[in-house]
Amino acid sequence: MAFGQSDQVAFAALAEEYMNRNSNVKVDAVFLPNDENYYATLQTQYAGGSNPDIASMQGWGFQIFADNGVLAGLDALRERDDFNYAWADSQSIRDYTIRNGDTYLTPMQLGTMLMFYAKKPFDEAGIPYPTDDWTFEEFVEIAEKLTNTEGENKQWGYQANGNWFRDIHWIRGTGAQEWDTLVDPHKSQFNQPPIVDIVQQVAQDFYYKLGISPAPADLDAGSGGIEAGQSAMKYEGPWWMPRMVTPELREQGAAVEFDVVLMPKQQDESRPHRGWAEGVVIFANAPLEPAWDLVKFMAGEDGQKIFSNITGRIPNNFDLIDSFWAPTVRENHGLTNTTAFIEAFRRGEADVISGLPRTQFWNEVIKPVGWDPLVAGTATAAEVLP
Repeated sequence: MAFGQSDQVAFAALAEEYMNRNSNVKVDAVFLPNDENYYATLQTQYAGGSNPDIASMQGWGFQIFADNGVLAGLDALRERDDFNYAWADSQSIRDYTIRNGDTYLTPMQLGTMLMFYAKKPFDEAGIPYPTDDWTFEEFVEIAEKLTNTEGENKQWGYQANGNWFRDIHWIRGTGAQEWDTLVDPHKSQFNQPPIVDIVQQVAQDFYYKLGISPAPADLDAGSGGIEAGQSAMKYEGPWWMPRMVTPELREQGAAVEFDVVLMPKQQDESRPHRGWAEGVVIFANAPLEPAWDLVKFMAGEDGQKIFSNITGRIPNNFDLIDSFWAPTVRENHGLTNTTAFIEAFRRGEADVISGLPRTQFWNEVIKPVGWDPLVAGTATAAEVLP
């Protein structure tokens, strides 16, 4: 089986535990770089007959494989074994696991993102921590108050994202969306006035006009990251928690105590957040029954406890979130507002789902035409958004 390197420790632990339980089974866990070539590498491997039996994929990455008939459909197996534990009752989960009437992705986690804040800058400035009912205007005001870039010990109020993937949240918060439809879109709609306005702010003004975010050059030089205590807020997901606080970081005196809140209110009163699934697929040329048995273990309760405990990621099952994940992340990472993650996911909507990988949208058009000149400060959103 092949997985991205970011979760290498967790998937290796799952493989080891599965082999402990099944002494007659050998699982080879191979890890590929988590870069823009991950899916292309898997395509090349399949074409050459060297693909893994199982691979990790994001909810927006498996569709090109399903459309080309190289993945095993899972509906018949799910029905036969009455195994539905891994698929939470959520439209986001259905959008990100089903293609052309069959299920292909088995979720290993529920994905969402919200606002992380480091407590120390707030405490030192005497500013109350943000709450789940805050507004965009309050967020910007707080970020300005927490920014101080004079002298050697620079601090910024907010660590901006610098890419469309992350800025999707800000776009959807306006009530507009950048595509005519979120599943198999045909038309780009980035040039709507609400989108142009918010992208101008978060992808350029935060760096240069307001100065509340470290510029890419600052981050490249090792300055400005929230995990180093140099930014007060950052839009992130649960996988970020081990970079802020772990028992080991606390022992080393390097922990950055934090908590989270929902993203600030914008024009859309429903406050949509991003919500998705990431998981594993089985290739069509794999030995189906052994592969399915391993997938059921990884995505079942025992496997999910192993995976979530190591990564901090939200398990695929709502009951397990309440009974296991919430108390575990409180203990391991100091998170108290666990309900914010669940509420964010319940408000979740898809980014974009297509037969083309989301990275292709980004690499070929959105990044070079839009975000690169915006983040570099060489053009405005009104000039570059398609």
